[in-house]
Amino acid sequence: MGIREIRYCDLTGSEHDVESHELNIDQMRVQIDLAGPEYRKLLALLQPYIDAGRVDASIPELRPAKRAGGQVSTSTGLTAEEREQLRQWAEDKGIEVPSNNRFKRSLVEQWREEQTADQPA
Repeated sequence: MGIREIRYCDLTGSEHDVESHELNIDQMRVQIDLAGPEYRKLLALLQPYIDAGRVDASIPELRPAKRAGGQVSTSTGLTAEEREQLRQWAEDKGIEVPSNNRFKRSLVEQWREEQTADQPA
Protein backbone atom coordinates (compact mmCIF):
# COMPACT_ATOMS: atom_id res chain seq x y z
CA MET A 1 0.00 0.00 0.00
CA GLY A 2 1.38 3.39 -0.99
CA ILE A 3 0.65 6.90 0.11
CA ARG A 4 -0.21 9.52 -2.46
CA GLU A 5 0.48 13.12 -1.60
CA ILE A 6 -1.61 15.78 -3.29
CA ARG A 7 -0.38 19.37 -3.23
CA TYR A 8 -2.68 22.31 -3.67
CA CYS A 9 -1.55 25.78 -4.69
CA ASP A 10 -1.91 27.98 -1.61
CA LEU A 11 -3.18 30.85 -3.77
CA THR A 12 -5.52 29.24 -6.28
CA GLY A 13 -6.28 25.78 -4.91
CA SER A 14 -5.06 24.21 -8.16
CA GLU A 15 -3.59 20.68 -8.06
CA HIS A 16 -1.77 20.96 -11.40
CA ASP A 17 2.02 21.63 -11.54
CA VAL A 18 2.28 22.47 -7.82
CA GLU A 19 5.60 22.48 -5.97
CA SER A 20 6.71 23.59 -2.53
CA HIS A 21 8.94 26.65 -2.30
CA GLU A 22 10.81 28.20 0.58
CA LEU A 23 11.51 31.91 1.00
CA ASN A 24 13.92 33.31 3.57
CA ILE A 25 13.39 36.97 4.40
CA ASP A 26 15.04 38.52 7.43
CA GLN A 27 14.31 36.09 10.27
CA MET A 28 11.30 34.49 8.56
CA ARG A 29 11.21 31.19 6.72
CA VAL A 30 8.10 30.99 4.55
CA GLN A 31 7.00 27.72 2.97
CA ILE A 32 4.41 27.97 0.22
CA ASP A 33 2.98 25.57 -2.35
CA LEU A 34 2.59 27.28 -5.72
CA ALA A 35 1.52 26.23 -9.18
CA GLY A 36 3.95 27.06 -11.99
CA PRO A 37 2.19 30.26 -13.16
CA GLU A 38 2.01 31.67 -9.62
CA TYR A 39 5.67 30.86 -8.98
CA ARG A 40 6.68 32.64 -12.18
CA LYS A 41 4.57 35.67 -11.11
CA LEU A 42 6.36 35.70 -7.75
CA LEU A 43 9.76 35.60 -9.45
CA ALA A 44 8.73 38.42 -11.79
CA LEU A 45 7.61 40.57 -8.85
CA LEU A 46 10.87 39.96 -7.00
CA GLN A 47 13.10 40.40 -10.08
CA PRO A 48 14.00 44.11 -9.52
CA TYR A 49 15.07 43.30 -5.96
CA ILE A 50 16.96 40.19 -7.02
CA ASP A 51 18.81 42.14 -9.73
CA ALA A 52 19.75 44.90 -7.28
CA GLY A 53 20.88 42.59 -4.48
CA ARG A 54 23.69 40.19 -3.83
CA VAL A 55 22.19 36.97 -5.05
CA ASP A 56 23.05 33.65 -3.45
CA ALA A 57 20.94 31.85 -6.03
CA SER A 58 21.00 31.94 -9.78
CA ILE A 59 18.49 29.55 -11.18
CA PRO A 60 18.54 29.30 -14.96
CA GLU A 61 15.36 27.24 -14.87
CA LEU A 62 12.60 26.95 -12.34
CA ARG A 63 14.05 23.71 -10.96
CA PRO A 64 17.79 23.09 -10.73
CA ALA A 65 18.71 19.71 -12.18
CA LYS A 66 21.27 17.16 -11.16
CA ARG A 67 24.59 17.60 -12.92
CA ALA A 68 26.54 14.96 -14.81
CA GLY A 69 27.80 12.30 -12.43
CA GLY A 70 24.77 12.74 -10.18
CA GLN A 71 26.06 15.90 -8.49
CA VAL A 72 23.29 18.09 -7.18
CA SER A 73 23.79 21.74 -7.92
CA THR A 74 23.95 24.16 -4.99
CA SER A 75 21.58 27.03 -4.29
CA THR A 76 23.62 29.10 -6.75
CA GLY A 77 22.91 26.58 -9.47
CA LEU A 78 26.67 25.93 -9.63
CA THR A 79 28.74 23.00 -8.47
CA ALA A 80 31.77 23.64 -6.27
CA GLU A 81 33.99 23.17 -9.33
CA GLU A 82 31.94 25.67 -11.35
CA ARG A 83 32.09 28.23 -8.51
CA GLU A 84 35.88 27.93 -8.52
CA GLN A 85 35.96 28.28 -12.32
CA LEU A 86 33.74 31.34 -12.09
CA ARG A 87 35.95 32.89 -9.40
CA GLN A 88 39.10 32.26 -11.50
CA TRP A 89 37.43 33.63 -14.64
CA ALA A 90 36.35 36.81 -12.80
CA GLU A 91 39.77 37.33 -11.23
CA ASP A 92 41.46 36.87 -14.63
CA LYS A 93 39.19 39.62 -16.00
CA GLY A 94 39.88 41.91 -13.03
CA ILE A 95 36.32 41.57 -11.73
CA GLU A 96 36.10 41.75 -7.95
CA VAL A 97 34.18 38.88 -6.37
CA PRO A 98 33.24 38.46 -2.72
CA SER A 99 35.19 35.90 -0.71
CA ASN A 100 31.97 34.16 0.40
CA ASN A 101 31.07 33.09 -3.19
CA ARG A 102 27.87 35.17 -3.20
CA PHE A 103 28.04 35.92 -6.90
CA LYS A 104 25.69 38.44 -8.48
CA ARG A 105 23.27 36.87 -10.88
CA SER A 106 24.47 39.09 -13.72
CA LEU A 107 28.04 37.84 -13.21
CA VAL A 108 26.95 34.19 -13.27
CA GLU A 109 24.96 34.82 -16.45
CA GLN A 110 27.92 36.62 -18.09
CA TRP A 111 30.23 33.71 -17.19
CA ARG A 112 27.73 31.14 -18.51
CA GLU A 113 27.30 33.03 -21.78
CA GLU A 114 31.06 33.16 -22.29
CA GLN A 115 31.42 29.46 -21.43
CA THR A 116 28.70 28.59 -23.95
CA ALA A 117 30.31 30.79 -26.63
CA ASP A 118 33.70 29.08 -26.10
CA GLN A 119 32.28 25.58 -26.66
CA PRO A 120 32.55 24.18 -30.20
CA ALA A 121 29.26 23.96 -32.06
